[in-house]
Amino acid sequence: MTDPRRIARELYGLDATAEALPGELDLNFALTANGTRYVLKLQNGDLTLEDAVLEHLRDEPAVPRLAGPTQTLDGRTVRLLSWLEGEPWAARPGDRASLGRTVARVDRALRDFTHPDLHRPHRWNLKHVVDGLDHLPHQLIHNDANDYNVLVGADGQVSGLIDFGDVVFTARACGLAIAGAYAMLGCADPARAVTDVVRGYHEVTPLSVEELEVLWELMLARLRMSVDMAAKQSAEQPDNAYLLVSQGPVTELLARLEGEDGALAHFRFRDACGYEASPKARAVRQRLALADPHPVMDGDLASAPVLDLSEAMPPVDGLAIGRYDEQRAIYTAPEFQTPDGRWRTRHMAIDLFAPAGAPVYAPLDGVVERRENRNQLGDYGGLLVIRHDDFWTLHGHLDPESLADGEVRAGDMIARLGTPEVNGGWEPHLHLQLFTDLVGNLDGVALPEEADLFRSVCPDPNLLIGRPGGVDARGPRPDIAARRRTVMSRALSLAYAEPLHIVRGEGAYLFDAEGRRFLDLVNNVAHVGHCHPRVVEAGARQMALLNTNTRYLHASVVDYARRLAATLPDPLHVCFFVNSGSEANDLALRLARAHTGRDEVAVLDHAYHGHLSSTIELSPYKAPPSRSRVTPLWELPEVDRPAAFFAEPILGCAGQVVPPPGYLERAFEVVREAGGLCVIDEVQTGFGRVGEHFWAFELGGVVPDIVTMGKPIGNGHPLGAVVTTPEVADSFLTGMEYFNTFGGNPVSAGIGLAVLDVIADERLQAHARAMGDRLLAGMPHARGHGLFLGVQLDSRAEAARVKEALKARGILISTDGPNEDVLKIKPPLAISAEDCDFFLSALADVL
Repeated sequence: MTDPRRIARELYGLDATAEALPGELDLNFALTANGTRYVLKLQNGDLTLEDAVLEHLRDEPAVPRLAGPTQTLDGRTVRLLSWLEGEPWAARPGDRASLGRTVARVDRALRDFTHPDLHRPHRWNLKHVVDGLDHLPHQLIHNDANDYNVLVGADGQVSGLIDFGDVVFTARACGLAIAGAYAMLGCADPARAVTDVVRGYHEVTPLSVEELEVLWELMLARLRMSVDMAAKQSAEQPDNAYLLVSQGPVTELLARLEGEDGALAHFRFRDACGYEASPKARAVRQRLALADPHPVMDGDLASAPVLDLSEAMPPVDGLAIGRYDEQRAIYTAPEFQTPDGRWRTRHMAIDLFAPAGAPVYAPLDGVVERRENRNQLGDYGGLLVIRHDDFWTLHGHLDPESLADGEVRAGDMIARLGTPEVNGGWEPHLHLQLFTDLVGNLDGVALPEEADLFRSVCPDPNLLIGRPGGVDARGPRPDIAARRRTVMSRALSLAYAEPLHIVRGEGAYLFDAEGRRFLDLVNNVAHVGHCHPRVVEAGARQMALLNTNTRYLHASVVDYARRLAATLPDPLHVCFFVNSGSEANDLALRLARAHTGRDEVAVLDHAYHGHLSSTIELSPYKAPPSRSRVTPLWELPEVDRPAAFFAEPILGCAGQVVPPPGYLERAFEVVREAGGLCVIDEVQTGFGRVGEHFWAFELGGVVPDIVTMGKPIGNGHPLGAVVTTPEVADSFLTGMEYFNTFGGNPVSAGIGLAVLDVIADERLQAHARAMGDRLLAGMPHARGHGLFLGVQLDSRAEAARVKEALKARGILISTDGPNEDVLKIKPPLAISAEDCDFFLSALADVL
């Protein structure tokens, strides 16, 4: 009889308690020794490959580590593994996206794994039962992420992936398919639920369209294989109950999945990974964009009223239109509820209301593919589906006695509108829907969460009816956070661990989708206040008149250049207009190099000057520059032949750091003596924010050769500027024309003028000084000037805690500095004394 305590003591020197664990072929025990838990496994066969895999994955927290050398005892291989906390997925199903991410992390780590036994044959290799996988990416995979090999932590996230005894070299997609197959067990709506696993995997290890195409088939194959293999193994080992532990749920799941549409599952996977759901959709839309369809009904659809059916079905008199992709509360019949309790309420067709009996015409040549009478209340009634080569039109709520058959030509009458008695109980109308693929039950209404999917499978029918004003309602989006992760780069970070859905701004406040109000201490972009009516009106007024580029004469850009230059000391008055602060700094770098004929640049440590390739080279905050000399704070710049010295007058990303008195003055002297130009980056600090002066460089008593501007210059409109001297500007006349399509356009110039007007007329520079003094008086350890302030805290963790605590109290603040341990305060200048006091009180509460 096996004694795990004796084995632990003799082989590993552990005085442990032991508890048996289930296993298919192995003997497994949970050990506890000196407060530490382990797994002791007694196995048969050569485990060299498995040991090598675990050693390769030792930095992956969700994988057990070898806690001692693998040894042999009584003909068995003995292994000691670290313990992973968590319950098996079978006992406590967890977050499905987390499962996908965990499997993907392991796959990513194994991508470059090699071993002499890498290509060993294995009976659980899905390639044995699914053909046509050779073109897919191959690697070693875990191969058995079943519901007993996946552990779930107390927070619902996957905490462990155990039992690497079935690792195999095969198509990478097989590992995900196995995890997905078992994750569907017990789900009310499994085909939809497994989509989260695929999405999570794709977030970590991107899946190709070829992998997604076979994924559903692989999932079903694994479930069938599980049933077949369990039956065979159980016959061989009738006393091993573990072999049948999942078979009841697996058999039940397979029966449930018999009615699922594999094509629709494939489309869900594509959509979850950010690909367009239907691979055909783009070609179908392109074909329809060039088509000349026949009107589907009589009457002037261009002038017909568009109804709002989001809340109720109003009485209709004459020709009218119901919108595409409209969120409707009218779908309350049981058939609109999904098995997991959600409601399909997104209308994926156009409704054309007209009297019963009105004729309906074929928009294009085609062949009738389906003629049905779905006479249940709330259904289509008379239904006609016409194939037009590579897509279909669906015509619903028809008189079932009037349906055409066979081939039809564009303009042929194909049916008449039915009465409520035969059209499913609806007000007489045509339900017109496009299908790139005939999937599912030809549903005309989708889940809001699947609107993107069905917008692809069922494109906007206005491609057929051609109403100039459109009929697309663009219903609300319930999946912003999840969708952002697939359609936008995850390099674009979010401000909070629990993202905010901000929908409106006013003055110094932002409002989220639930109507909660937040004092905004972050957005120095909205310089004169969010959505300042004067700035909004200036942009709208000019946009209604003209927007073009600076190749034409226009008064506003000249007015703006003069007004902007008037805020700066001589000799700064030649303006270049761009679209952002990054672009402004890029242009400043070009100007400096053109003027000096040199290449080297000096920058301050922890500086940030933009996200372009050229400005990242000026930004030690982002990455160590390879072409710029970094000046430690606060040493003088040392470059033998500098083109320029770039400096923020107050370092923002470094943590609102103010240069010591006289630093900028002396640094400018050193650079100019060496023949370089001095560039001041006012992208974060300018336009009266520091209070005592309009420009922060004036705090240092210097006049730069070039000033760059962005962020607050347009109050949120994409605008940037470079202002320099006539001498420097003249050096840029090299024969190569400078042009910027949007820089200095009439709308941008009009908005820029309005911002300057508001700053002056509302005396915001003086207000910034007064509010800054109020905040500084309440924060003895703060630094900065005006409304550009920083508060140094003890650690990154403390700063993060305070940021989240303030958010909970309705205040948004950011953190910065090399260690992210500085609270960064840079609100719109519209902040009031009451707002300042509100913040100070909240800060005192959370510190």
